[in-house]
Amino acid sequence: MEGALHDVPRETVCALLAQLGFPAGTLDEARESLARLSDFRDRRTLPASLSAQEGESFALRLAARNGRTPSWIVVTQEDGSCSRVALRAENAAPVNWRGLDGRRCEGVEARLPPMPAGRHHLSLEGGEACALTVAPPGCYLPHDAARAFGLSAQLYSVRRDGDQGIGDFSTLAELARAGAKAGAALIAINPLHALFAQDRTRVSPYYPSDRRFLDPLYIDVAELQRTLGAPMDVDEKIAAALSVAADVDYPGVHALKVAALERAFAVFLDLSRRQPNAAPAASFQRFIDQGGTALARFCVFEAVSEARNGQSWRMWPQELREARAAALTAFAREHATRVQFHQFLQWLADAQFAHAAQDARAAGLSLGFCRDLAIGAAPDGAESWSRAGSFVDGFSIGAPPDAFSREGQNWGLPPPNPIEMEKSGGADFAELLRANMRHAGALRIDHVMGLARLFVIPDGEKPAAGAYLSYPFETLLGQTALESRRAQCVVVGEDLGTAPWGFHERIAHADVLSYRVLWFERSGEGFTPPALYPKKAMACVSTHDLPTLEGWWAAADIAEKQALGLIAPDTAEVARAARRAEKDALLEALRAQSLIDDGRRSSGAFDDLLAQALHAFIARTPSLLAMAQLDDLAGETQAINLPGTDRERLNWRRRLPESIDALLDSRRARAILAGLCRNVDAIAGAYRPPGEIDAADGHERFEHGG
Repeated sequence: MEGALHDVPRETVCALLAQLGFPAGTLDEARESLARLSDFRDRRTLPASLSAQEGESFALRLAARNGRTPSWIVVTQEDGSCSRVALRAENAAPVNWRGLDGRRCEGVEARLPPMPAGRHHLSLEGGEACALTVAPPGCYLPHDAARAFGLSAQLYSVRRDGDQGIGDFSTLAELARAGAKAGAALIAINPLHALFAQDRTRVSPYYPSDRRFLDPLYIDVAELQRTLGAPMDVDEKIAAALSVAADVDYPGVHALKVAALERAFAVFLDLSRRQPNAAPAASFQRFIDQGGTALARFCVFEAVSEARNGQSWRMWPQELREARAAALTAFAREHATRVQFHQFLQWLADAQFAHAAQDARAAGLSLGFCRDLAIGAAPDGAESWSRAGSFVDGFSIGAPPDAFSREGQNWGLPPPNPIEMEKSGGADFAELLRANMRHAGALRIDHVMGLARLFVIPDGEKPAAGAYLSYPFETLLGQTALESRRAQCVVVGEDLGTAPWGFHERIAHADVLSYRVLWFERSGEGFTPPALYPKKAMACVSTHDLPTLEGWWAAADIAEKQALGLIAPDTAEVARAARRAEKDALLEALRAQSLIDDGRRSSGAFDDLLAQALHAFIARTPSLLAMAQLDDLAGETQAINLPGTDRERLNWRRRLPESIDALLDSRRARAILAGLCRNVDAIAGAYRPPGEIDAADGHERFEHGG
């Protein structure tokens, strides 16, 4: 927590090793497990997987078997072409080493020639195979990458005239057009991962059922007529009531949309029977073919869950619980129409998302959308069922005790199994990246330290009993770079929290943008000056897990925690005193940039000029991207989420008070946009909001803008 060394409890170590397949409860068990791990790591003729960098030759260690080493390696490239590399004295030198268990190993170290970026295979004639990933040196960055600003939004919270009670893909397109008009280059959104259709009270976008697929709740059912060419009936009275509610009524929205989608599906089936070669039917079939096994299994999961009224898959009959092929095939055959219905939902969601992305680029949103990839999926969801052998049972991902959370955090998400990742060369992770880079110009990876290590906590224990579990960092970073380049998708790594030594420098070298939040950027007791922020970064004032600007200034977050009984009154008073000191330090940082006058005091109210100054501060950093939250443009005081709470308060539900145009035309929004526009070089002068506030004299100038 404060630089002290903490020993992991022996019980945690033994339990974790057992779950990884290497029991060590006794000395004999430990020796046997170490020998098996060494056999896997040290004595395979070929490693299970290997990473290399594009344009560089690379070393490959081959262990001898029965005293002999291979004389040839077969290289099968991603395009299907094959070649044989002879292992001779000039490219394969004899070596010996000690394995993890201390036993000596012998073999050769071969040096293979440079290969093109891609996923290739090495194999021995009649022997083992190795998954070889050749990655570019870094992730994608546009050649003309220039500083720009973007807007971040919780999509479900955004209002649009005519929505059905939740921000949807049509809302996203409208927000993109408005953002582009305001000079933004990017719209960042919450994870759109599939949640639990059979339990719409589970609403956290960071606790999804499956990160590879979209939640159909974001489908705009009013747009179905354009897709299917037939009128779609929606209960307008219910839709209107849901639309004006202060919070998202997830069960109500789900009921409304599912009814409309069921009718749309019936129309689609009839159309497909009558016109099997019509555009919608052909597009649907292409989508299914491209989705492959992953889509098929997900839709079977949804149909089984539906048939069993949302029962956890861990309670299903054994054949379905274990996803046995024969049982899944039989179920899919018996419930073909319901499986097809869930394929239909994914097709519609993907099509509407693609249309929104096209609209965004056409409107001039140069980077398009920044999607968000959650660190994990719920233990009873479709992803953990489909990949059951790829996760570690009995443990959850979290964070150790630190200054942000004195007790630590348990996120309730099963950690991936690093041994399985090593065997496959990170293939599952690559699939996950591909799915989430779809229709995106950027991808934010939540808790990007998970590429190198995760803090895992035994079930039923407090975070203090947890341990760090290492992952094949270079392999996963290589997969990230490869997918990023192929999708031309910028990668942002949410690197807040405790990171391994050298981690920040390594991801920066790989062109992964750091995530810099003003509240956490400190120099001693003060705030870090803008000039000291890194260039390869996305900078922002606050995030969805932190108080809004106005809420922070008024200490509304402290008051809420006290009201919920999360902190005692005396603790709250200490927190308020600390907040007053932080406000003074923040004002001093703004004065140093000449963004506020000397008369501003921390006891004063939060206003538009202060909101403008804060965003001008982050826009003055050299960071490639400066972000503003829609919640702050709207002047919200309550955070969208309070970490550590679930039923205590309504997280992930609050909707913004106004529709997009009205929100962006508000005095607060105009002030923030002015602060960004004046200070981000790439778009300075590109947009001057009407009624812009001049930070220098506090007067409002009404000019034509847009």
